[in-house]
Amino acid sequence: MDALSHALIASILFSAPGLTPLIPFAILGAVIPDADIVFPKISDRNPSLYLFTHGGIAHSIAGVFVLSLLAYGTVVLLAAAGIIPTGSIAAAGVYGFAAVLAGALLHIAIDVSACPGIPVFAPFSDRKYTLGILPGPSLLLAVAALGLVMVVTLPLLPFSSAIVIYGSVVIIYIAVRAGMFLVADIQLPGRKIPSINPFRWLVVREDESSYKICNYTLFHGYSDEAEFEKFRNTDARELAVAAQFPKVRRFFFFSYIVTAERTGSVLILADPLREKGYLYYPVHYKRVEVNLD
Repeated sequence: MDALSHALIASILFSAPGLTPLIPFAILGAVIPDADIVFPKISDRNPSLYLFTHGGIAHSIAGVFVLSLLAYGTVVLLAAAGIIPTGSIAAAGVYGFAAVLAGALLHIAIDVSACPGIPVFAPFSDRKYTLGILPGPSLLLAVAALGLVMVVTLPLLPFSSAIVIYGSVVIIYIAVRAGMFLVADIQLPGRKIPSINPFRWLVVREDESSYKICNYTLFHGYSDEAEFEKFRNTDARELAVAAQFPKVRRFFFFSYIVTAERTGSVLILADPLREKGYLYYPVHYKRVEVNLD
């Protein structure tokens, strides 16, 4: 989900009576995980630091705790230096940091509902977790957030009215998505990946030798079936050997499925879902080659 949507959702939840002074802190916490858009400058140069990417370590419980400390500490220092007003710090009191952390954890809770998931327990584990309810990123929510900004800026509606409409759109959208997720979970075998269309999923079924891929649309059934072999001229043992390479671990982190083909001494790993255009996100590291000799 985009940073603007995270900020607006945090603002809505912290608009309860008595929490208004904490809204700026909650918004700060809700947007700081997405500061990791600059992290690929690190992981692109050093594959072993692959968790330093967008949707990586900054989207973990440990990561948002550290970011919340840094963000709140920066605000306090800026206020002490007279660069920003001290009134907001005084109004929030000791709850300022708690609000920043709550906003950041809210960000994590929302993003874990979307594909391809986030490494909630990084740096202790790079496994991604997702409920699979929302596609990532969610275009409709981004458009709704931009629409709110436009109608308030023009101005066509007061902010109080626009935020109510926006909140209603978010609730309805997530409710529809959650309902469709339950339908898919009951009806479809295999792994389900949501698309922009809430009535359509990419379905992945696998056995020991291959992945079977198809689209499923509610009321229309299956279509566009494809099959990808897991191994060609290689096996799971060699794939495990290749996993020692940092660039391979980075590739695994970004991929939905993995196929392996050996040509001479070179092992070629690919994610056909992204290479063939079934999915477009994440956009990098769709293929990697390693020399096993």
